[in-house]
Amino acid sequence: MEEKELDQRLHEMFKEMLLVLESMRQGSLAGNQTPLTEAETRLTRILTSSLPFTEKLIKKQTKDEVEKKYLNLLPNLQLMAVAIRNLINENKKKIESNILFTDKATNEIKALFALIQTQFEDATDYILTKNPHLSMHIRTGMENVFKRADDFVTAHQIRLITGVCMPKASYSYVAMVDLIKGVSKELTSFSEKL
Repeated sequence: MEEKELDQRLHEMFKEMLLVLESMRQGSLAGNQTPLTEAETRLTRILTSSLPFTEKLIKKQTKDEVEKKYLNLLPNLQLMAVAIRNLINENKKKIESNILFTDKATNEIKALFALIQTQFEDATDYILTKNPHLSMHIRTGMENVFKRADDFVTAHQIRLITGVCMPKASYSYVAMVDLIKGVSKELTSFSEKL
């Protein structure tokens, strides 16, 4: 396999992932299941379309350097996909259970979504360009996600203690924040291996 072919394959996958994130964001913020279902369907399509290629590559006896590189990236891609799928499911549960977030919590989740979308945009461009500035932006983006998420959770704990937030909403909020951090972490690890 040529490096250019691998980069193109990953670039197309990440362009599709950006659409998954956008549908997920829309569904989450609007409290609408339809965009979340679309995100889940698109994510499944992305994952299943790469399965035959991956399975064939794994079974191959001798692998060139590019193929080894792809297989080395695979765990990060898988963990990222699991975190995204779990984030979609957490949003669906929130809607199905009629759990309401405060405006502040909603805005915090919205801000974190924006940060990982920017990280994904940078990673999508980085796949083809290998621009070291983009790599640095991806790393800085993760650090920013983690700092803001930790600050948001601390403020959330205060809201929970003072009774502004309800425990039922708290579980969902904290799960979403943790999953967003997981996506950010795996995206950064993927980019650093690339």
